[in-house]
Amino acid sequence: MVSKFENGAQPISKIINQSIKQKVNYLQELDQAVKAHEDQKVYALLDQKRYAAEILHREEKANDTGVMTLVDDITNHLSNYLSSKLINYLSQAYPFFYYEEYQLGHFRIYFGNWWDRRQFGELDVLNIRFIFDQTEYKKLAQSFELSQSGKRFNGEKIDQLSKENDRLQNLIDSQAKREAKKEELQAELKEASARNGLFESSKNREAREAIVSELSKLEDQDEEARTAAGKIKENNQAVLELSKENTILSYERKSIVDTFESFEDFEVQNHNLYANYLKSLVDGGKQVIAHD
Repeated sequence: MVSKFENGAQPISKIINQSIKQKVNYLQELDQAVKAHEDQKVYALLDQKRYAAEILHREEKANDTGVMTLVDDITNHLSNYLSSKLINYLSQAYPFFYYEEYQLGHFRIYFGNWWDRRQFGELDVLNIRFIFDQTEYKKLAQSFELSQSGKRFNGEKIDQLSKENDRLQNLIDSQAKREAKKEELQAELKEASARNGLFESSKNREAREAIVSELSKLEDQDEEARTAAGKIKENNQAVLELSKENTILSYERKSIVDTFESFEDFEVQNHNLYANYLKSLVDGGKQVIAHD
C-alpha cells in the first residue's frame, strides 16, 4: 500500500504542491524581472547565495538547484539579454577591453583596438567574471614584473638571437680566412705524413691527429656557414615577432596603469567585479532581495 505520508509528516500531495508553487513563483519572479529590465533582480535569482553574501553581506542557505536548474536550457539567451548593461558598464570600467559575441550569449574578450591585439579570454556574463587566457595573462603579469627593473618581456630572447646572428655572420665573413687556414693545415699534414717511417713516433702521430681535428672543425664551420644566411633571416623574423609582442605588452601595461594605476589594483577590481557591477545597478541605494 502506498503511504500518503512521508516519514509520518506532511501528505505527499502537499509536498508536491509546495514544490510546484516554489518553482512557479521562481519563474514568475524571473519573468517579471526580465520584463522590467531589472538585471540586478535577475542576477539575485540566478545565484541567491552569492548575491546574499556579496551584496547583502549576509549568509544565505545553499542555492535551491531544483528551482534554479529550471532555466538551464535558456542560459545562452539570459546571457545575451544581460550582456547589454554589463558591457556598457565594462566599457567605462575597463575601456581597453572589447567584446565579440561569437555565439549567442558567449563573448570573446580582446585587449585593445590596435593592430595585432590579443584575444585575451572570454566574458562570463551570468557569473560577471572574466575568464582570461592564462597564457596571455601570465605574459602580461610577467611583463609588469620585468618592467619594474627596466627589462622587456622578450628582451633575453632577442639578445640571444642577436648574438646568434652575430656569430653566424662572422662565419660567413671569415670564409676566406678559413680557406687560408685549411691550406696551411693541409701543408702541415702533408709534411707530417712525409716524416712517417716504419714506426711512427707518438709525438708525430699526435701532431697529425691535432691537424686532422682542426681541419674537421673548419669543415664543420664551412657547413654551418652555407646555411647561415637562411638562419639569420629566420632569426630576424623571430626578433621582429618578439619585438611586436613587446610593443603590444607595453600598450597593455599603459592601458592598465592609466585606468587602475597598477597591475595589483587591476586584479583587485577583477576580484570585486560581481559586487561592483551589481551595486552600480542599485537605484538610489535600494537593494533587491530575492525571495525564496
